[in-house]
Amino acid sequence: MNVLERAECLLDAGSSGNMNFTLVVRYRGTMEEALLHRALATLQAEHLLLRSTLCWDGDSCSFLPTAAPVPVGVLPQMASGAWKPAAKAALRQRFSGDGDPLWRITWLRGAEGGELLLTFHHAIADGLSAMAVVQRLFTLLAALGDGSAPVPAVDWDALTPDLEQAFPRTPLKGEQISTLPDRKDVGLATSYALAELSAPASQAVLAWTRRRGLRLNATLHAAFLQSLVAAGVLPTDTLATTVVNLRRLAQPALPWELMRLLRVCVETPVAVEPAGPLEPLAAHLHGVLQRQLQEGAPLQALNSIAAALGDGPSPRTFWQRSWREGGLITNLGQVPVEAHHGSLRIEGLFFVANIEPIALPDRPLVVLGAMGFQERLSLTCLHIEQQLEDSAAEAVLAEMTQRLLALA
Repeated sequence: MNVLERAECLLDAGSSGNMNFTLVVRYRGTMEEALLHRALATLQAEHLLLRSTLCWDGDSCSFLPTAAPVPVGVLPQMASGAWKPAAKAALRQRFSGDGDPLWRITWLRGAEGGELLLTFHHAIADGLSAMAVVQRLFTLLAALGDGSAPVPAVDWDALTPDLEQAFPRTPLKGEQISTLPDRKDVGLATSYALAELSAPASQAVLAWTRRRGLRLNATLHAAFLQSLVAAGVLPTDTLATTVVNLRRLAQPALPWELMRLLRVCVETPVAVEPAGPLEPLAAHLHGVLQRQLQEGAPLQALNSIAAALGDGPSPRTFWQRSWREGGLITNLGQVPVEAHHGSLRIEGLFFVANIEPIALPDRPLVVLGAMGFQERLSLTCLHIEQQLEDSAAEAVLAEMTQRLLALA
């Protein structure tokens, strides 16, 4: 277990919240239950972490192999939007170990389609590797459905590098650990709102961004922050945090299919003018992030996590050292998941996640989950229910969407 995985386990266990995340896959076609179980068993055979469980010895945790199959809960597919209560239930159910794998499936099954909810403990996967699981799962289902032999998977377990070797780092100097010893667990809970841009609108936003030499991440982050400040959710002077995937920073770079948690956060203070044009803020966020990448801020963040683990903290102590505030973005980009898989077609794909373990009750935290699938941008607002009602989160996303559409 590397430092990122250990940190996630401690943070998950340190409060009443947990660090689960769920991919929601909406599909058309008939999925056979027996074939689904066979495909899931194949996936477990291909990835050690998918057949692992958690073992705690006091305040220390480790992965142990398990022979238990992936739990699959089957529910009838109801009206549109039925995924939300099912996702909330899956997200709020803690992975306790006890020999069970650290992921599970909730299947909203319909006669001619349905939704698969794949829920992971964040210690075994990040968003990119979870998307790779979706791609491989549907590839296996297509092959099993027509009786053909699936293309053998790469031996990912043999190719998994040691984190210290993949990311050479300079040790931190001086005291780098911040702690809130009086932090209280008040039972915060995460909820989420969802929006999706059409393919033409998504392409227009991307074209506007490219013409200005920016990354889409900066455009989305700027529109999100302006909408949050305009709604009074965040103050004008706030923190902008970006989730950075470490794969491209490894030596050599690591493939997206590698089943590992490989992400850190970098942040910067920012002044947001909600009534001002979007372009200056987007350009500022783009420039800051590029400078942070050049100066090694993600590896410094990795060092900080290692330092916070250095004295062997309890889950509670580590939780007191880990929090975020302001507006955070986690953008998976255009995910390389195919839509057509034999008789099955993936029609929608997005993710939701718990954020309550990193939230403080008196400092608002709102997270934008962004990704592209089949040329459409999917936007998810992850928020703390006690800080922002669902209707207000939906209004923020609607405001953000209007700001993006105005760019075209």
